[in-house]
Amino acid sequence: MAIIKIKITSVYVALIAVWAALLLACSLIPAYPVLGTGATITFSNILHSSLTAPLLGPVFGTVAGFIVGVLIPYVNPASSIGLLTFLSPTIAALLSGLVLFNRWKAATLILVLEVAIWMANPFAWYQLMPIVMWGFIPVSIFILVPPVRKFIINSIVKLDPKRLPIALFCLAFIARIGGDVATGNNVSVWVLGWGTQSMYPYWAPMTVYYAVADSLNCVVGAIIGSAVLTAIARSGIHVTAVDSLRAKLTPKEVK
Repeated sequence: MAIIKIKITSVYVALIAVWAALLLACSLIPAYPVLGTGATITFSNILHSSLTAPLLGPVFGTVAGFIVGVLIPYVNPASSIGLLTFLSPTIAALLSGLVLFNRWKAATLILVLEVAIWMANPFAWYQLMPIVMWGFIPVSIFILVPPVRKFIINSIVKLDPKRLPIALFCLAFIARIGGDVATGNNVSVWVLGWGTQSMYPYWAPMTVYYAVADSLNCVVGAIIGSAVLTAIARSGIHVTAVDSLRAKLTPKEVK
């Protein structure tokens, strides 16, 4: 039994290393700019949001997110927001992984903390700034409404070809908006000093831009993620977090 555990651990160490390396390489491919700053959203963000949780789960996925977050400023400085760059990909992987494994209470706690930290800053209430919080509404629905959460989990676990892209979009949205963007926004206003009147034109007035860009981010991630997960399943290789979840999850747990 000990030998089996060592082998499984070794496989996941390899998966974490390979996945982190792939994400770092993809960080050199720009997707769209963060207007008003030198930062850029890259193809790495797209893959990370949609596939890290299904491939690695909440624990190993979080480790991979942390590794990517620590190293990405050295690979592509345009992806950096300073010393706390690692927080966004780490929280994104943890949040989506918890939801996929039906640990919705822990996921809810993280989301509540993100919202509370954001709302505690006076800039969150400046003029039209409250509309920046629009993304928390769908993320809350995906996490807190049982039928929606069940749909996401079951569709991904069963790799239902008709529902998988939609479910992956929802999971990617949770990771991207609830984890990556929410954490990045909090770091921006509390640490980087971007929560000022002079920076206001790059926040609320650009809400539609970011809503469309981030949604397309999740759409592309869902399409790629569906293809990747389906291909892995057809290959007969059972090493992903989805395979582990499929073996452990009972109907009563998905509720």
